[in-house]
Amino acid sequence: MKLIIDQLKECIRSHPSVVNSSIGSNANWSRTQCIILSQIISDALSKAITAKDSKKNKTNLTISGMTLQRILNDVYTEKTNPDLRLLKTLDKLAIFLGHSSLNEFLAHRKDNEVNPELTPNTPFTDEFEALVLNYCREEFKCIQELPNIDLGAMTDYLFADSPLIKRISDALHRYSNLNFKANTDENRSNFEVYDFRLISASDTLVVLSAEEFWNIEWKDQSNNPVKVYNKINRQTYFIKKNQGIWKIWDNHNPDLNGLITEVEQAHYRQNILI
Repeated sequence: MKLIIDQLKECIRSHPSVVNSSIGSNANWSRTQCIILSQIISDALSKAITAKDSKKNKTNLTISGMTLQRILNDVYTEKTNPDLRLLKTLDKLAIFLGHSSLNEFLAHRKDNEVNPELTPNTPFTDEFEALVLNYCREEFKCIQELPNIDLGAMTDYLFADSPLIKRISDALHRYSNLNFKANTDENRSNFEVYDFRLISASDTLVVLSAEEFWNIEWKDQSNNPVKVYNKINRQTYFIKKNQGIWKIWDNHNPDLNGLITEVEQAHYRQNILI
């Protein structure tokens, strides 16, 4: 997390909107400077939202000066267990910097820079790729069981108290309420995970990203096709070591809510037509 936040801070300080503002010449940013920076970022985020996103709540396009001050003063730098709220804030900073998401920002940095924290002794092996792949397979099995809810062997790959397993459980319950199921006949629903990239690593935390393709064909209880979800994105995984065991603690999927919302909208349209 330190590497990610440091990269964001570096880019924010050199951003033209910041350099050419009243705070651009200040080496140290106090609360007042952070309030000004908050306004600069909010204005940029408002302009970055496309027409299709125009209905978004404007509060989603802001970062408070207090939050920025905490980030700039390294309050979050050593945070090993980033929660979803912090990830969303970092996502907004990445958008301010001209990227579509935090994942895209990290991928761009990975393509253009050598990571000084990564050495030949970095604890990164095929086991981390296998961990993510096995987790995705287990998630796919859970989708195949719907509308029955069964987390299966999910805790073999995720810590039982992780925020990710809570989000997965919530998502499965939302799907279950729709009474839809995934059509797996002739491989009609499938997924692929590829292009793993190591972002940072320490003795207790590994951050890596992967390109993921998820293709889910949903059908109703009468086996009628309802919705096909087709998405490729880059997801970031936070893998922790606890009591000598490596497991996934959290991940950042920029399209998680969109996936569920699209299926719920299909369910709503179907009921309206009945």
